[in-house]
Amino acid sequence: MSSCAAEEDVCPPQPKKSKEELERKVLLYVRKESDEVFDALMLRTPTLTALMEAISEKYAVPIDKMTKVYGKSKKGVLVNMDDNIIQHYSNEDTFILAIESSAESWRVTLSEI
Repeated sequence: MSSCAAEEDVCPPQPKKSKEELERKVLLYVRKESDEVFDALMLRTPTLTALMEAISEKYAVPIDKMTKVYGKSKKGVLVNMDDNIIQHYSNEDTFILAIESSAESWRVTLSEI
């Protein structure tokens, strides 16, 4: 009986935690500098790939042409986006979105506001 209780204590939290991480959707609000109204970007998972997919769908930017995705903090620090950064975003975080194209590639910058 005690081994079952130990299994119950140890086993369920691990699948639950990974399930939450895998299924945690994140809603971001973004707008271009010149826009007054925000667009909603729903990330299926808090990953760089999901962010790129959402930007591609919303703004018709080919995902395979997005060569760089940057994040800019409120302090003005520019960083290469990765899964770690995106996992720290919360629902309804707001950003200014800049999309620049040059020679068959696109550079995307999300600036926190």
